[in-house]
Amino acid sequence: MLKAVATRIFAPLSPNYSHYSDEQLAQLAADSAKARDVLVLRLSDDVLYFLQAQLVSLSEDSHTRRQLALDLLHEVWLRWLAQPQRFSVQQQGSFKAWLFSLARNQVIDYARRQKRHLPVEECLQEPNLHLDAQHIEGLIMAATEQQLTAAIADLPHLQREALTLQLEGFSLQEIAQITASAQESVKTRLRYARAKIAATMVKGAQ
Repeated sequence: MLKAVATRIFAPLSPNYSHYSDEQLAQLAADSAKARDVLVLRLSDDVLYFLQAQLVSLSEDSHTRRQLALDLLHEVWLRWLAQPQRFSVQQQGSFKAWLFSLARNQVIDYARRQKRHLPVEECLQEPNLHLDAQHIEGLIMAATEQQLTAAIADLPHLQREALTLQLEGFSLQEIAQITASAQESVKTRLRYARAKIAATMVKGAQ
């Protein structure tokens, strides 16, 4: 019994993976189930939200859209877990950005399998609000979560994609990387998306 107690006391402590970065966890994932579990738990909700926003263009029913997003999320993780070495910090940089790029590709692949087309027109028609950027930002910040979610869902696909990624905390450069777009195109989409949401807020207040 004394030996068993001593074994537990002097056994090496398990690392606290909650303090590890996404990239560190991704590098450990091939040999550590715990590292994989922490990473999947940490990022799944964010990727799921992004997938649901992407699928607005393919499914009008929210329940169907959520179930489909869950299926695609499962595929995203399976694709990575089958070959964890596919991600390299030196080549891809941010694991989260790389994972979102993988999720975006899953949506595109799904649309192709269903013989559906994601709308890729720019729809660059800015609302004539005559509001400065600060006022637009104030209107967006004052919106409730429900109002903001509905307004984002009504955006053209590419604008919704860019704004959803920005709300996830990605930089302009990372959004361009994830969407395989020029940074100037991303900036334009974000400007129009914010203006259109502000217009929705103004209309709702009238």
